[in-house]
Amino acid sequence: MTLNQSTYTKRIHVLVDFFLLNTAFFWGYFMKFGNLNLFNDSSYFSFIIYFNAVWLLTANYLESYSFKPQLGIENVLIILFKLIISHILLLAMFWVYLKGFYFSRLHLFHTYSILLVSMLAWKMSLYYFLKFYRKQWFKYKNVIIIGYGESAIELSKFFQNYPEYGFRFLGFLSDEGNKNSEIIGKTSEIQSVIENIKIDEIYISIPDALTVNINQLIDFADDNVIRLRIMPDFRRITNKNFFVELFEGIPILSFRNLPLDDIFNRVIKRLFDVAFSGLVMIFILSWLFPVLSLIIILTSRGPVFFRQKRTGKGGKDFWCYKFRSMYVNENSDKVQAMKGDARITPIGKFIRKTSLDEFPQFINVFLGNMSIVGPRPHMLKHTEEYSQMISKYMVRHFVKPGITGLAQIKGFRGETTDAKKMQGRVKMDIFYIENWQFILDLKIISLTVLNIFKGEENAG
Repeated sequence: MTLNQSTYTKRIHVLVDFFLLNTAFFWGYFMKFGNLNLFNDSSYFSFIIYFNAVWLLTANYLESYSFKPQLGIENVLIILFKLIISHILLLAMFWVYLKGFYFSRLHLFHTYSILLVSMLAWKMSLYYFLKFYRKQWFKYKNVIIIGYGESAIELSKFFQNYPEYGFRFLGFLSDEGNKNSEIIGKTSEIQSVIENIKIDEIYISIPDALTVNINQLIDFADDNVIRLRIMPDFRRITNKNFFVELFEGIPILSFRNLPLDDIFNRVIKRLFDVAFSGLVMIFILSWLFPVLSLIIILTSRGPVFFRQKRTGKGGKDFWCYKFRSMYVNENSDKVQAMKGDARITPIGKFIRKTSLDEFPQFINVFLGNMSIVGPRPHMLKHTEEYSQMISKYMVRHFVKPGITGLAQIKGFRGETTDAKKMQGRVKMDIFYIENWQFILDLKIISLTVLNIFKGEENAG
């Protein structure tokens, strides 16, 4: 039984979590009310019970107590942030359901501030302690590898270079006749090897060990209380970003890990989109619309809005809205706007430079066609052209398009005069899709706002 998965460690983990959770709640109460008479307040007494229950259920759902140092500190912190955000959302639902607006917002602010700091310190301390413990005092698992190919050698180097993971590599079993000192026998000699050496785990490198009868070896390992693991050969797959998913025990190889496939991440992103776009429509579009509408109508003939079909999530078309910045023309769906374009109206130059023309797209976000942050949607003609010219162009459409995106803050905003620029944009978009985090969205939005005030050089 390994330390990180032992019942003992899990119990300590749970107990410390609950200690910190309740300490934060009581300290927050004391900071707000100046006393600790919480148990005399029936409403807060029921509140703290719900507070603890939700934490336990959410922590178990997110498997935050399956603490594995080999996953990396980043994953440990991501799980913690997911846990706290989920807890806040479920607490808000409880608050609304009970119409419990008499609960102090300041108390919750103090509670979550203390909770976040203390949990960060605790999780990081536990992570580094477990890693140190494994390296210094942990009882190592003795492992051997059957096969002597490239993958087998790479695995042996991993065992030897990272002892903190708890493995001691003893050698290879191979029929190749190689005189390497690490080859301790032939595959047919496994029984005698195990009789002479204490083995905890056997790794079979496929296809290096194709001569091995795997079913017999499984039975042999079971009879000798040895863990057996099989390492398939994926070296011929050029895409290195693959991972294995289990569908009711059936292993499936996938080649693109998309954080927004996670329903939790999608809910967080959608809630933010609805809240942000709603605030923009109430506090900005409500007065910007009549002002710009009047100016656009007075300076050129045509509608206030420019409506164009663009490619959205899954390659599906949708109507994208902008304030009209050009004279009405027949080429709007064929020719992209460029700097100094004669079709741009005098007021159009200003609203494009300040990105005011993009504000109606907050309506698209609210309706669910777009997101605040994502790959910029392109006109249908561009999608058709660039999907033939640029490798992986259509990967951009695994997620909803955005009003702004990583490509835009990296200098790929506006016209794309050649395929090389579009390739750079696509590269940034794919990086965003595969590395999405809520904090990345916030960073992109912040830099976009900053760029608006600085003035966009690439705005047409």
